[in-house]
Amino acid sequence: MDGGDTVDWEALRTETGWVLPADYRDFVAVYGLGAISDSIGVLTPPFAGYPYEDHLLLGVPWPPVDGMLTWASNEAGDDFLWKCVGEPDAWRVVFRPRDRRRDHEFDMGMAEFLLRLVRREVSPPLGAELELPATFESWREEEEGLLDEDGDLEGF
Repeated sequence: MDGGDTVDWEALRTETGWVLPADYRDFVAVYGLGAISDSIGVLTPPFAGYPYEDHLLLGVPWPPVDGMLTWASNEAGDDFLWKCVGEPDAWRVVFRPRDRRRDHEFDMGMAEFLLRLVRREVSPPLGAELELPATFESWREEEEGLLDEDGDLEGF
């Protein structure tokens, strides 16, 4: 695994007003931007060398208008959010299915939720199958996989 991204959390707080949960900051430091089992894409704030335009806080003011912040989504269009109430370490996970008919709130933080999800201890109505055992692929590994032996994008 080639993950882990360095975010200047203090600069992020100063520039945006956002303070994010400690378990999420730890997750980003260890795994970084990437996907769990090629299904759940975990978002991060931008960092030096950030490869994309879209990111965790793009266009989301502090405090968020609806009180929610999306930290991941899957290929079926399901979203994983925080309910941004109280101190960041007290934020709870909300699973929002693609049909947006009913949110499912979990009394736990992001890291515990993901761990319990891959252990099949929680089972939100995912619109896409989560392949287990779980794997994690960082954005760096994904980009390397798109390159052929000559360093060009495959198929181009």
